[in-house]
Amino acid sequence: MRMQNKTAIVTGGAQGIGKAYAVGLAREGANVVIADLDEAKGKEVEAAIKALGGKALFVRTNISKKSEATALVKKTVDTFGSLDALVNNAAILEAQPVCEITEENWDKHMAVNAKGTLFCSQAAAEVMKKQKHGKIVNISSIGALAAQAGLCSYHSTKAAVLTITRSLALELVPWNIQVNAVVPGTTNTGMAERAMSDPNFTKQVVDPIPVGRLGKPEELLGAVLYFASNDSDYCTGQTLVVDGGVLAFC
Repeated sequence: MRMQNKTAIVTGGAQGIGKAYAVGLAREGANVVIADLDEAKGKEVEAAIKALGGKALFVRTNISKKSEATALVKKTVDTFGSLDALVNNAAILEAQPVCEITEENWDKHMAVNAKGTLFCSQAAAEVMKKQKHGKIVNISSIGALAAQAGLCSYHSTKAAVLTITRSLALELVPWNIQVNAVVPGTTNTGMAERAMSDPNFTKQVVDPIPVGRLGKPEELLGAVLYFASNDSDYCTGQTLVVDGGVLAFC
């Protein structure tokens, strides 16, 4: 098992893609900390991992608050003794046409998707520097590389995630810490379902996918496991696109 005796944090791990990451990492032997605001669903994932014979802990966390990101990492190390991998998955998506984006919409996306990624990475890096090893896996989006109408706020934050990834990767090299990004295409989760409640929007998003369907959360797990495990020791500052072929036409 690639994550045996390792500890991983998954932000936004209570549902959707994050749940798939959390359970998948646990199946590979990791102690998993699920960070989320949804306490009920987070504890369900914790219980599901424990039922599989794994070790898990739910920590209610608002990642847009630096103090809570720091507390999350401290709780992880206090409980399991180390932090080997951080998966920055937590994000929000609220669609608005670019000319109608409100200050509230913009600030909310930046607070969770960009600041949250930065704050959790900063806190994790402090621990990983002392250990002289670690993996940070940031979840971006194909929208960071090719726009979709109505999603400017969300995609702007996901572009910021790629910049954070490359900057951290360069700065953390001396401590043997690898930082990489997974770039998912549109994936069949609750967040995607809400965004695609408009049939016209659904047509716009699904029709261009060469494989003819949305991705499944489990189909992103392999990319995350590669970046979170020792398999990626010679890979840093990179992005891996998992999008059903969409960007092949860009």
